[in-house]
Formats: sequence, structure tokens, C-alpha cells
Amino acid sequence: MYRLFQTHHIRKEIALPELWDLTVPGNDTMKIPVPCCVESTPAFSRYKGTCKIETTKHFEGDLRLTFKGVGHTATVCLDGQHIGSHYGAYGEFSFLLKNQERKEHRICVEADNSYSEASALHVDNDYYSYLGITRPVILEQLEKAYIQWIHVTPECKDGLWKTNVTVCAENITDVDLNLTLKLFVSSKDASVAYGDGVVACAELPVSLAAGETKEFSTSIDCPGVEMYLPEHPVLYYLHAQLAQANEEAFDDLIDRFGFREVKVVGKQILFNGVPMKIKGFNRHEDFAEYGSCLPLAAMYRDIRLIKDTGANCVRTCHYPNDERFLDLCDENGLFVWEEAHGRGLSEEQMLNPHFMEQSRLTVREMITWHYNHPSIYVWGLLNECASETEYGRECYSELISLMRSLDSSRPITFASCRLFKDLCLDLVDIVSYNIYPQWYVDTSVRKFMDKCIEYIRSHGGENKPILISEIGAGAIYGYRTNLCSKWSEDYQVEALEDQITAVLGHEECSGVILWQFADCRVDKGWSMKRPKSQNNKGVVDIYRREKLGYAKVKELFHSL
Repeated sequence: MYRLFQTHHIRKEIALPELWDLTVPGNDTMKIPVPCCVESTPAFSRYKGTCKIETTKHFEGDLRLTFKGVGHTATVCLDGQHIGSHYGAYGEFSFLLKNQERKEHRICVEADNSYSEASALHVDNDYYSYLGITRPVILEQLEKAYIQWIHVTPECKDGLWKTNVTVCAENITDVDLNLTLKLFVSSKDASVAYGDGVVACAELPVSLAAGETKEFSTSIDCPGVEMYLPEHPVLYYLHAQLAQANEEAFDDLIDRFGFREVKVVGKQILFNGVPMKIKGFNRHEDFAEYGSCLPLAAMYRDIRLIKDTGANCVRTCHYPNDERFLDLCDENGLFVWEEAHGRGLSEEQMLNPHFMEQSRLTVREMITWHYNHPSIYVWGLLNECASETEYGRECYSELISLMRSLDSSRPITFASCRLFKDLCLDLVDIVSYNIYPQWYVDTSVRKFMDKCIEYIRSHGGENKPILISEIGAGAIYGYRTNLCSKWSEDYQVEALEDQITAVLGHEECSGVILWQFADCRVDKGWSMKRPKSQNNKGVVDIYRREKLGYAKVKELFHSL
């Protein structure tokens, strides 16, 4: 399953082979599981470039082919004919395959993880851009019209909950269609045919012109439902069905949500009216030999380790994550800061002619496909980019406006490292800063924070919540010394204790997100700055072996 619950009871999914053909130029074709990173194959562990990943499947009629993630550019062909391309490793994209002949068809994906002027966001960086079909692929049989997505926005007024629902549907025929859209709010993902778990429902007529894609909105009162809380993460399901008059439904889509609201009031972030105190980790999708293609069991272990420390938040640095990981966060009541792709880009890099187009794409894909996750409490973008320049401000302003147009129910932030120079703090709902006292800056944490907050309060963040979005220290697993020198586990413990105590004890701060949960691989250009070619600031290593810092964070997060 590509989600942790059933997303269709009516629309049929066609199972694709688990092993596909991998061809790397100059090498013999071999079998590879899909999803998988090409780097998981020992012969290609350091490979940068193009490859072809292909399979065959028997199908006919009208279908939708969806890729949850291909790194980092994809060109897709069907039976040797180009059907489309996509940029960005972390976004979902689909193709309609109409009027397909009944036969064995060949699907070919040419993936590329090399860097060039055509790629503005995937650049040599402090994390690794993996190659391959790294997330699930879905092939679905369609009829007449289908539901692309559902957005559910819970709203509470005078103690009563309702859902504001928007459904996007597409007519794939050459004739106009007059249909009925049926909506069911349910406590179960089982079939709603017999009212199983249904707490509210609605029905509305919808008209779709030939080939038209259109959005339809309505509100549904939901009396007696339970709130979604981190300590009690109750989840509900929105079942949407399309039917013609007096006929059985022919298409459906199910997505999951929770009854909760996130608001910023003054210097506080409120989750269902309760002030949030964030204690969290930054986490890359990177796990030893699996690369960015983590199996579900590895995702689950990460969630349990993070929760074990007493943390209540994870930041998806610096790109949208696999939806199965977000599903696990929903189920475990773990707050999520999800971030559109982009990290550490200079003004010169942001002037790349493809930068804004590709940034808009990653923002749209992230919010469109991940909108309903109740664990996501804030959207982020463009970590440590050129927010100290006038051009950078133009980019941040436009992208933040786009985010607000796509989702007005969540606050927006970005993590800045442009200390005492930032021009964009007035644009966001939450001010977030990456600071490294006692690592890159040899000074007391409290004094450094006081200086940063004084600047924030006088440069656009006068009455806004403040998060320390990165802070930490490096440690190489197993290096322990009574010298307590940098890169030792001993020094990491000392630094983390000072950092966490100072941040969580600061009356102006809404929380801390440590850099980082687990060590991760970095690109070749960063290897001289990062021992073992890894960013080693994790409290566990890339195999999830606990460093001394893990126990110290656990002690502090549980006690503070």
C-alpha cells in the first residue's frame, strides 16, 4: 500500500511488478525493486547521472499513472512514446493514459540526478540527491471522470465542528457530464455503503464539461466528533464518490484528517487553543544503505525513537516527505513542520531562470497532496536562502503569497541563518532561526539568543512566535574522549545540554528543533567539511545507533 489506509473502494488499482529493469549507461541491464534508490546497488553507490527503469504490464482503456517521487528529474515513456516529464525528487505527479489498446505495455522512466543549469533546487548540497524511483508507483483504472484530490479544512465555532470540503474532479470523456458528488465523514476507512462509521454526509450536483477539471466546495456539520490531539490523535476519513443519476458510484477517493485548528495569536502558536511548546528534531530521509527510500519499518522505527526522547515535532528538512511517514506522524500525534524543497541557495543561485518556476512547483505539489495531514502544523520553505537581499525578498514574498492562496488554515515560516541582516521576517507568521552557539559560534547560548531576539523584535518580528529551527553539535559515533573535543560524543552532550536548557528556558521562544535526528550522507562537494562524507550532527548515526547525545536529549526533553 502506498498509504497506511485504503484510499479507494470503487476505483480499481492495477498491481505493477515489484522488480523493474534498471539500465545504467555502459552497464548490463539488471533487476531492481521499485521503489528503490539506484545507489543501494553497490556498483552504483557513487553514481551521478541518468538511468532507465522499465517494466511491462498488461492493461487497456483509460488509466492514471502516478509517481509519488522520482529523483530528481523524470522523463516517462509508454511503448516508446514520450508522455511527459517532471522536475523534483519529492513531488507527486501523474499522467492520464487514455484509450489504451488491450496488450502488454512498456513503461519506461529515465531518471537523472546530475546537476546542471536546468536544475535550480537540486544542487551540490549538505544532503544527498538520490537517483531512481524512490517512492511508490500507482496505476489506476478510470471511468468517465475521477476525483483528483480532496481538501478538508476543519473549523470549530462555539464548540461545534464542521468540515469545509473542496473536491477537484476531472472529466476524461469527450462529452459533458452531469454527476452527483457524495461526501461522507466517517470514523472508519471501511465501506460506507451501509453507513459504517458515518458521522455526517452531504450530496451535491456537479457538472463537468468535456475534458474539464473543476473544483467543488461545500461545508458539512459534524456534531459529536472528537478533537485531534497529540496525546489522543483521533483520525477521521472523508469518502468522496462520483455517480450518475440513480446509478451506483463509479469513482471514489478516501483521505484522512483530524478535527484540529492551528492559529498564531501574538507570540503564541495555538493548537486547538492550547499554546504549543515545540521540542523536536530535523530529519532527513536518509537511512544507511536504503538512501532516501526508507522501508515502512525504518520509518516506524524513526518515529518511535523520536517519540522516545520526549520530542513532539519533526521538521522535514528540506523537502516534502513520503506520505507514509506523514501518515505515521498523524497516527502517533507527532507535530510536523513540512518544508518545500530548497536549501542554502545564494542570490546568484536564486537568479537561475528556472528557480521560481521550480519553487512554485514544489510548493504546489506539497500543499496539494499533503493538505489533509492533521500533524502538519506549519508550512516552511527555502531554508537558509538569500533572505537578506532585495531579490530574495521578492522571491520569498511571492512564494509565501502562493502558500497562503493554497492553504489559509496553517501558519507559514522559513528557517533563516542570515543573522542580523534578514529582510523577510515581516512576511511570515512564525520567525524561525538556525543558530549554532557552541559549535560555529563560540559564545554562550543565552547571550547569543538574546542578541538574535532583540534583532527579530526590531526587524519585522515584533509580536510573532519565535522558533529555534536548528541548533546542535556534531559527533562521530564511537568517538569518545576525556578531552571533550569537538566531533566527540562527549562534546555533543555538553553542547546539547547548554543549548536545550537555554532555548526551552527562554520566555520569548516557542520551542527548539534540534539539528538533527540522524546523520545523513552529503554531496561530494561537502565532503571536506563533513567527516565520513556525512552531516554528523545526529543524536543517532545513519544506522540509528544511539550516541551519548540521545540519552541527554531524552533526559532534558522529558524533564523540561
